[in-house]
Amino acid sequence: MKRAVSTGFLLLLCLLPLSALADSGSSDSPPSGQDQNVIDEVAKALSVQSIVLGGSYDQGTFKMFNGNTKAQLTDNGRTVPILDYVSPEHIVADMPMKYGDAVLGLNFTGSFGQQNTSFQNVPGSSAIIGQNIGSRVSGDYLAGAPFIYLRLGPIYPGTDSYWLFGYGLGVALWHFSGNPIFYTPNGNNYVATSMPVSSTAQLFLYQTWRWQFHFGHWDVRFEGRMLNNRKIDGFNTSFENYGIGIAYTIHF
Repeated sequence: MKRAVSTGFLLLLCLLPLSALADSGSSDSPPSGQDQNVIDEVAKALSVQSIVLGGSYDQGTFKMFNGNTKAQLTDNGRTVPILDYVSPEHIVADMPMKYGDAVLGLNFTGSFGQQNTSFQNVPGSSAIIGQNIGSRVSGDYLAGAPFIYLRLGPIYPGTDSYWLFGYGLGVALWHFSGNPIFYTPNGNNYVATSMPVSSTAQLFLYQTWRWQFHFGHWDVRFEGRMLNNRKIDGFNTSFENYGIGIAYTIHF
């Protein structure tokens, strides 16, 4: 799934409007007063804190493994809320283009997320779509990460619009509990063992990738998140989530 999302991310990058990618060298004239005002408005909006609220359709996958013994559950896709905090933008580098700027920016992004994986991925069946066989693991997490990104805009002259592509690396405080089924190879078959698992709120490595189109206060987002790099009860444990959503930004 991660490879498919990465491929889609690259294809979307190739679809950037030519006006946004046009180099400033193609025209010797500076941006018009109106365009400059829009550029200033974009920078002004991003110079303050914001709360992002919305919803997305995601698919999350929970995994635990120790050697050949593995458990994997998914939610088969569901609607989840978007709740993010975004700090003011820090501009690392700024390159003028024909329309707007290409900005390398940095902020701190905090996110709240929920997990509700109740469909078991059974060996020999689909690795994406799980089966309802009574197993379930649910939980939630609070994550935070410095987020570095490339912002291109305005995409359309005279509008508050831009593309944003970014990556964040930080930590997440995650807790969960449930009863996954673990499968261990035994010759040509598998031994299935249902075992309760739980974790109090503990720190996990957190990574996030996001492609975003912004227009006014609205955003369309393709996003991936991953929590991993910790063992629970001797099992390497992770949760990854990919989805597309729409969100509204409130600046303050």
